[in-house]
Amino acid sequence: MKAPTTLYLLMLTLVIALLPHAAHARRPMGTTMIGVVQKVDHTRREIVFAQEGGPVRNFVYTIWAKFWNDSPDSRPIALSSGMRIQVRLHRPLIGPDFVTQISLLQAARHRTVSSSATPRL
Repeated sequence: MKAPTTLYLLMLTLVIALLPHAAHARRPMGTTMIGVVQKVDHTRREIVFAQEGGPVRNFVYTIWAKFWNDSPDSRPIALSSGMRIQVRLHRPLIGPDFVTQISLLQAARHRTVSSSATPRL
């Protein structure tokens, strides 16, 4: 009866010795998605996003989120509805879905009122 106990202790020692090497965590990279911003609430940092070929998603952007565009203002507060963007979406087990990187692909298209009258010179 002493041999199984010794074998058990030997296996337990081996598992404990190898555990720190097998349990190192890697930072998740997130999922890259492209779509159009439907609605933005900057007070709650919430974005409603229509994914191309997919569902409409709600998520938040983090305080440290990067917004890549061609203007000097690179904060997510420059986001507006109608912009075509690419995001890096993270889906944690606990808490809301969030993005850490937002890249502007196409600025929002604003509707212009066209006049049928001829312009004056």
